[in-house]
Amino acid sequence: MDFEVAKETSTKSLRKIYWPNVVYLVASPLITLTLVPYYLYTRGFDWRIWLFTLIMGCCTSVSITGGYHRLFAHRSYSAKTWVKLFYLLLGGASFQGSVMKWATDHRRHHRYVDTEKDPYNINQGFWYAHIGWLLVEDDPDYKDKFAQDLFQDRLIYLQHKYYLWVAFGIGVLLPTLVGYWMGSALGGFAVAAALRLVVTNHSTFFINSLCHTLGRQPYSDDHSARDSYLMAFLAFGEGYHNFHHQFQSDYRNGIRWYDWDPTKWTVNLLATVGSAYNLKIISEATIVKARVLMEEKRLIREGIPAEAIHPFKMKVEEAGRKWKTLREDYLAMKVGMKEKSQEKLKTMRREMKKSQREFKTAWQLWVAYARHARTLVRA
Repeated sequence: MDFEVAKETSTKSLRKIYWPNVVYLVASPLITLTLVPYYLYTRGFDWRIWLFTLIMGCCTSVSITGGYHRLFAHRSYSAKTWVKLFYLLLGGASFQGSVMKWATDHRRHHRYVDTEKDPYNINQGFWYAHIGWLLVEDDPDYKDKFAQDLFQDRLIYLQHKYYLWVAFGIGVLLPTLVGYWMGSALGGFAVAAALRLVVTNHSTFFINSLCHTLGRQPYSDDHSARDSYLMAFLAFGEGYHNFHHQFQSDYRNGIRWYDWDPTKWTVNLLATVGSAYNLKIISEATIVKARVLMEEKRLIREGIPAEAIHPFKMKVEEAGRKWKTLREDYLAMKVGMKEKSQEKLKTMRREMKKSQREFKTAWQLWVAYARHARTLVRA
């Protein structure tokens, strides 16, 4: 594909190659493939450098997923200043651009997903969405235009202004100096800087490419986003991408307790110590409703009559509405409840838990019906 031509605007304007990104994205894997084997051959394996690389890689990755993405791009929770500063410094060490640029592009991706205005539109090809969009200059219609809330945040503005200093200082110089202190500046540069950057960057890039190509769509097929357990593991929980595109304001990507989502666990830990707050969560009833609607579409496509599906679908939706209403009433009453009215509050809590059980039973019946209906169709 010729990356000089991009069809993202109605005028099909020419977009020139952006050489700084080309040089970086070509040089970083070449340096890694050359220097890491050379370092291992000449100096051997030093577990201290590899442990430092792992720790710094985790901090860098969670600064992208928990900071750049869920905090700054989606505002799915709020955080204390020290947390923001940590994300801005370590996220900058990933060489993925400033928060102001990254988050603005990402918001545009969600707003215009799969269209010509999507900066990493999967319809222009897997490799374009993965890395090609970075190799050309910004669309003139959006160049140097940033979200106002990001532009007006002083910390974000300062990181944007001094981004290259942050990136080289923390992303390259710091690991090189740590490697020197451990006995090998080459090891620090090759492993903790170059190798870490290649792994962190392409783990992020695969969310834009692989998670819009392969995987499941349990919540919606109105967009190309897909859930990938592999990418959830590699990208600190970001692989539940179909859920994320459907419910982007939720601070979680993996909603079940056992879903691999280290970013969610990190935010939970920060909330426990009071450094993160206003965590946004989509209600279970709303999430299940989306799954029911998606499953209904699949069953109809497989030849199962809509009228046969409707009673089960309505049972789930009615139970979900009842549970959601009771829960909202309970929480509202709990805020203003006096001690003498605690008995009434307990009664409401029992009713709420009962309605939750009814809702989950209705959902299980729906799952059982869908499985049985598919068996009959295939028989």
